[in-house]
This record gives sequence, C-alpha cells and structure tokens, in this order.
Amino acid sequence: MKATVSEPETWKRVIDIEVPQEEIEGAFDQKLKKYKNEIKMPGFRPGKVPVSLIKQRFGASIRAEVVEDFVQKSFRETCETNQIFPVSQPKVNSIQDEENAPLIFQIETQVDPKIEIKGYNKLKVKAAPKKIKDSDVDQVIEELREKLAEFKDVDRPAKKGDYIRLEYQKIIIDGQERTDFKNPDYPVELGGEGRVKDFDKGLLGHSAGESVDLNIKFPKDYPDVDAAGKNAEFTIKINSVQEKLLPEVNDEFLKKIGEVESVEALREQIFKNLEQEEQNKAKSDAYNKAIDVLIKENPFEVPPARVDQYLDYMQQETQKYQRPGMPAMTRQEVEEQYHDVAIRYIKRQRIIDYIASKEKIKPTKEEVDNEIRRVAEMYNQQFDNIKQVFRQNGTTLRIRDDIKERKTLDYLIGEWEPPAKSE
Repeated sequence: MKATVSEPETWKRVIDIEVPQEEIEGAFDQKLKKYKNEIKMPGFRPGKVPVSLIKQRFGASIRAEVVEDFVQKSFRETCETNQIFPVSQPKVNSIQDEENAPLIFQIETQVDPKIEIKGYNKLKVKAAPKKIKDSDVDQVIEELREKLAEFKDVDRPAKKGDYIRLEYQKIIIDGQERTDFKNPDYPVELGGEGRVKDFDKGLLGHSAGESVDLNIKFPKDYPDVDAAGKNAEFTIKINSVQEKLLPEVNDEFLKKIGEVESVEALREQIFKNLEQEEQNKAKSDAYNKAIDVLIKENPFEVPPARVDQYLDYMQQETQKYQRPGMPAMTRQEVEEQYHDVAIRYIKRQRIIDYIASKEKIKPTKEEVDNEIRRVAEMYNQQFDNIKQVFRQNGTTLRIRDDIKERKTLDYLIGEWEPPAKSE
C-alpha cells in the first residue's frame, strides 16, 4: 500500500491511497474461500458450490466488500503512521477499481490544526472586583422585604402604587372583539414597570366592585403584535384594591428568612455573599478578557466539523428548554445565533488545553476528592458511595477537567502559580 497525505487546509487532510492489484486479488480469494464454505445453493452440498458459480453470482458483491475493507484498513493505518487524529467522519472522494490495475482512492478528513499559543505568561489581565458598600447590602435587604411583602385589601379608591385584582369583561381591539386575553391571576401594580400608562391611568380613583370602561391605545412596541399600536376598548371589573405591606426588619423578619441571630449578623452574611459574587464576576470577566487577548494574538482555524458538533449540541439544548407552543429553532436559526459562539468556545478550549499541557497544570487527588465531598454533603450522601458512582458514570473525569480549566484560567490572571519545573 502506498499513501500520500496532503494538507490543503490547516484543518484538512487529504489521503491518496494506492493498493497493488495483487493485494486486492489475494483478499478476494480469501473471502471467496470463506464464502465457499458458507454459501448454500440448491443442488449442492455445503462447501461444494463451484467457485466459478460463486464468482458469477456473488463476485461483484464480494469485490465491493474487499474494497470497503481496504478503504477502512488503509485509512486507519495511514492515520496511525502519520499521527492524524480525525475529528470528523472520513469522506471518500473517489474510488478507481479497474481490472488488472491497482485500487486507487482518496479520503478526506478533518483534524484539529496544530497550535502554538504565545504570550500567555505575559498577560496583564487581573480580576478587579468592585468594593461592596452599605447601600448594596441595603438593596438586598429591600429585595428580601419585597419577597416577604403581604397584600391587604383596602376600602378606598385605587391610587398609584396600589395593587388591584381584576377581570376582563369585554375587550375590543381595532373594532374586533377579543376573547383570548386571560385574566391575570396575580395582583397588578398600578404604575408598575412595563405597564400601559393609559390603562393604569383609567383605573386610578376606582374602588373594588366597580366596572370601568377604558379607551386606550397600545404602544407600538407592545409584545402582542396583533394589538401593538392599535386602539382598544376595555370593560374591566375591579375585584379588590390592595396595598403592599413591607415587613419590618426585626426578629420576626429574621425567622422568616432563616436562622440568623441578629440584623447585624444578617448584614454581615449579605456583605460576604455580595463580596463572593463580585469576586466571581470579576474573575469571570478577567478570564474572558484573557482568552479574548490570546485568541486575537494567536489566530488559528477551527475545523468545520467541530463547529457542526457544537451547533448540534446547541440545537438539542434549545429543544430541551423550548417553551410550550413556541416553534423549535431551525438549524439555520441555530447557526445564525451560535456560529460565532461555537468558534470562540472551541478556540477557548484549545487554548486552555494547550496552556495546561505546557505548564503541567492538572488537578490533584485532594482537589478532586474535595469537590466530590462537597457534592456529597450537598445531597446528604456518603462520600465513598458518591465517589464510586462518579467514577463509574464519568462524572469524575468532568470534575477533573473543570478543576484543570479553573486552575489554568487562574494562572492566566495571576491567581495561581504552577509547581516549579524539575531541572
């Protein structure tokens, strides 16, 4: 067998293979002997069917099988000899199989191109978390108060900031009656964010039990495209007017949100949580900036097969989280939305793998065990049991990859030092 490898693209390998006719005939004869013992035909005892008859009936099929065997074997051996690591299914471009001539064929495959990432140890990218202020803690406490707010019916006309429970009695939009508007199953804030101003304005000053006729015009950017920019008439019944009561920050409040000893302890806990969140965000921003710099300064190509694999994954993910009644994204829509994301993700992973290999960055047994232990404690499971399950289902390998990636990214932003290299 003679094989010639060419590289028309950094990510493409074209293999031209020539197999001597003698090898093809030898393999054909071997298969012929094998089938002679297996083929059953009327009038002949097993193993006694004449070879000439087998050739006449099945020769073309046997020859095609021999050629297919040589295509697969030659491709595999050429890849091993030339250190080719395919990332796509091989594509056979042409086959020349003529009598008394060598078998000639061409196979095309895709590979990850070789890369060399320079300057990764000279980056000046650092995490820069913002300082947490008392006002940030105050905001979180206000959000907690909002979540624990209670609604109380009031016997007075509605005013801005009140909440009303309502039902639609009649709706006419652009002269056509609509019956597909669902009554909100939650109290509606008058003057709240995103509300139609004319709608809320018409309800102000009215009390529970009243029916109110409204004439409004929907804004042009209204989410319901059939109503956007159109005039409408509503008849609405107000079932109740409510005011929102925010809880005081006291011992009762502390009991509702969890086991917190005091307001000071709550503030301290919130402060630490915000600090950690900000640190995580700052590190994530720094990671992305470092990767973007390395992508820009070390250009390399991505094999189309890798992109297609990523887009296949994203299409499956979008189908998982598709909202009921919404049409699934087409392949073209997925490609338009995620093509650039795919390119960056693949380059990011290759850069991380390159640097981790260069700097010998890898997780320690203690780091892997600590992560498994954290998961075990989270789900109240025995460490040894979880460790065994993770080893069997491949989760341990994913944990190792995650730790390696995190350590490599920390190295890029100066927050981790690799062990000293031996002389």
